[in-house]
Amino acid sequence: MNLASLINSIDPRELWLTATALSALALGWIVSSLLHRLGVTGEKLHRELILRLRTWAIIIPATVIPILIGPAGIAVAVLLLGVLCFREFAHATGLARDLPLFASVVAGLLIVAIAVFKHDYQLLLFSAPLVAVLSMGASLLRDQPEGYLKRIALTNLGFMLCGLWPGHLGFLGGLENNAALLLWFILSTELNDVFAFICGKTFGRTALCIHTSPGKTRGGLIGAMLLTSTFVTLSGSLLFQGEMLGNPTLLIPLGLILSLSGTAGDLILSSIKRDLHLKDLANTLPGHGGLLDRCDSLLFAAPVVALALGLIHTLPTLQPLTTQLP
Repeated sequence: MNLASLINSIDPRELWLTATALSALALGWIVSSLLHRLGVTGEKLHRELILRLRTWAIIIPATVIPILIGPAGIAVAVLLLGVLCFREFAHATGLARDLPLFASVVAGLLIVAIAVFKHDYQLLLFSAPLVAVLSMGASLLRDQPEGYLKRIALTNLGFMLCGLWPGHLGFLGGLENNAALLLWFILSTELNDVFAFICGKTFGRTALCIHTSPGKTRGGLIGAMLLTSTFVTLSGSLLFQGEMLGNPTLLIPLGLILSLSGTAGDLILSSIKRDLHLKDLANTLPGHGGLLDRCDSLLFAAPVVALALGLIHTLPTLQPLTTQLP
């Protein structure tokens, strides 16, 4: 199959979403350069913005290409994401020195990847008790009761964050016709972060959780909920026209759920970092912190949105997305 035929086989919606992400990146470069030339942003802030944009120039193709490849690409991407995120989590919490526990999580991540590839939701759910049993047994090898409860709790929390939750990404785009849904979900979640930042800086006054994340404001949350639900409703109506998911009465609450769960994911990871007295869990992505720092909203929003889609009978495991409205 040559490049032209490969491009022709791609759903136009996937190309539209990819073009939107690339256009947003290009617009970011233009706006950042313009603000610097006009003296609105200082040299330090400008360098930070450019560093973030350069990292996004790597993140976007690294995200889009596996999704366009299909189930195998998504499964590999979920596995790599899980391993790298848990590596950061393990180093931050001290679990990295405990190889049996680390191996227990890797075993669970392999099960998650297989579940995504086979689109087997029951197998995905099986990964959680598997890691629980393996980690509890593996930790006995140390013959060190002191700290046992903490080690087991951290291991299973880490797997939840880095394995079970992101595994739901595969069930948003693990079938041939649903890559557009996954790209749309990721784009909407990342835009929610942008909306929250802009609204918070513009009219945010009261901190949302001052001890957890002083930069998060109620104004930012409300603004993000309104803008994200608007984007989800308008773009979803166009992308999924004639399908159950294209119904605005479903898209409006779905946008609100996505915005709230994305914000919750951000606050959950902020709570973990504050408890560990860390600003970032790692420095894997220049300008963004660690990979887990960057993906915090996605990781929590994925299972919440997947469950919401299941409740409205649009999750692929329950009903094809091509189902027509009555």
